[in-house]
Amino acid sequence: MSNHVHFILHVDVLKAQGWPDKQVLALWHNVYKGTLLTQKCMRDEMLSQGELISLNETIEIYRKRLYDISWFMRNLNEFIAREANKEDGCTGRFYLLPSMAHTLWAS
Repeated sequence: MSNHVHFILHVDVLKAQGWPDKQVLALWHNVYKGTLLTQKCMRDEMLSQGELISLNETIEIYRKRLYDISWFMRNLNEFIAREANKEDGCTGRFYLLPSMAHTLWAS
């Protein structure tokens, strides 16, 4: 009996790059809270020129993360680890950062 699953993912980068900015924010806000600035944009509030510059940079970061398989896997692994910690009644780090790979973390 096998205890693992295989998935095949297809990422349509061109489609994701064509999403309107509001769609990127809406998709991001389905999973994450976003920032005060992205929330302000979603409420159609007026933004200053500086806020618009920052917002556009944030949207591009979100857009790339939404189609990045590594980002998806990182978040999936974090979710699974947190759920396992709940089931086991323990706390602790669920992954090691590459710069901390030599450090042992106790649960």
